[in-house]
Formats: sequence, structure tokens, C-alpha cells
Amino acid sequence: MPEIAYVNGEFLPLERATVHVEDRGFQFADGVYEVVRTYGGKPFATDKHLARLARSLDSLELKNPLTAEKWKSIIDEGIKRSGFAEAIVYLQVTRGCARRHRGMPEGVEPTVVATVRELGAPPAKIRETGIAVITVPEFRWARCDIKSIALLPSVLAYQAARKAGANDAIFIGDDDTVNEATAGNVFVVTDGRLCTPPKSERILPGVTRDKLLEAARKAGIKTAEERITKSELLSAQEIFLSSTTAEVTPVASVDGKQIGNGRPGPVSTRLFDQFVRMFIRKD
Repeated sequence: MPEIAYVNGEFLPLERATVHVEDRGFQFADGVYEVVRTYGGKPFATDKHLARLARSLDSLELKNPLTAEKWKSIIDEGIKRSGFAEAIVYLQVTRGCARRHRGMPEGVEPTVVATVRELGAPPAKIRETGIAVITVPEFRWARCDIKSIALLPSVLAYQAARKAGANDAIFIGDDDTVNEATAGNVFVVTDGRLCTPPKSERILPGVTRDKLLEAARKAGIKTAEERITKSELLSAQEIFLSSTTAEVTPVASVDGKQIGNGRPGPVSTRLFDQFVRMFIRKD
């Protein structure tokens, strides 16, 4: 089945999709993106993702080029054309094509790109064994709440994790504050209490993060959105990461230190089951 692209109003095979060399996304990373996944072939939490896209665009003083309904039609059409049982839809908007200069150009049409790829299930082993992560100093820019396409720090941190024999990295601020992983939010469990960093400019406000907090409260799990320190991270009984594609990813070790018994814990397992019941199967 084909991987699909949408570029400025046209659907075409992914391998034929191109943008101009002077597009400001290429020249300056002057753009934002969103990722929408499907469950049962239907896009999940689209309104939440599009609201976050609009917020990111506003933060860049970049006018949203499409209405919410048009975005939804592109997502739906791309999924339909691809024919994948489950798909991941990547949306990107840049300021457009202009002569290279750091100043924001006027009268330029934004570049709108979407891609649709097949979404496979996460390896079952990860949910059974958890992953290893390392911590790295926070060296990203100060507006991590914007879903910017400028992801080089996350690329470098992820590569550092792989070189260390780990699966991912968690950014730790100069004040010892746990922020987030390279592509997901962080949750810790201590004495049965679920905690995640509060929304701020330090982290991306995750759509799945919010859904998991909602599911936790429904399941009767105590929750808190508050600062987590590195020492609290290392002493947690359970840790997991959340994202659109990974959903809930248990963490078995941090910087080589075993977390809990080194296996996915009861709270994360219970929470994921509740998430599935509420938002996927809808029993």
C-alpha cells in the first residue's frame, strides 16, 4: 500500500513530494508540526492535535493556512488513500518560500505538508520488559511548549542514548528538574501516586499525556502535575514515557539504575488498560 504525501493542495506518492530549496522550514526550521495516529483506522484526538497546532502557529506569528475542517479533510483523505489498517499522519506548516534572510517575510504563502505512513504496533517486548533511558543536560531552546520542527537537540540526545546502549534520553534542567524525553512526556509513580511535570515552556503539552491523566483519575489513581527532581526520578517505583505513537512505554532503568523491580509496574499497566477502555475500545 502506498505512503501518501500532501503538498500545498495536492496528494501524491511520498517519493514524488518535494518543497523548494528556499523554503524557510529547510533554511531556518521556521515551522511547526503535529502527529495524529489512528485507532481502528480512525484518527484519534484530532481536535486536540489541531488546537495544539494552532497554538504553535500563533507562537511563531504564523497564520494558520487552513481551517480545522480542511485539516480534518486532508487527514481523512490521506488515511483513505493509503489504505493502511493503522496509520500515522504527520502535519507540517512552514512560513513558506522566500529569499534567505532572518527577517520574517511578508506576503509569503505558508507551505503545508502532510505525510501518511503505516503505523505498526509497538514491539510487545517493550511493554513486557520496559526500556533503558539516560539523563542528559537540558540544552534545547526555552520554548519547548511549541511543537517546532527544530529538533536537532532531540536528535543529538537520542543518539547519545543509543551510543550508551539505551533506548531514549530524558532532559534534566540546570536546576535538577526533570523536563521530558526526546519525544514524549515523563510520568513517575511513588507510593501509588502518579506524577508528571506541569505544563510550562519546559515541556510539550502532550495530547496523550492529558488523556492518561484523565484515565488515571477515572481509575482512581492519585495524580499530580508538579516538579520532579532527578533524585525523585531515580528513586521512583515506576517510570513511563507517553506519546502519540508509543502510548505508554515503561522505563526499566535510568542511567543504569534499575527502577522498581526492573519490570513494568502495576500502576502503568492498570493505567494503560484504563486508557484502552476509555479511548480505544470504549467499553
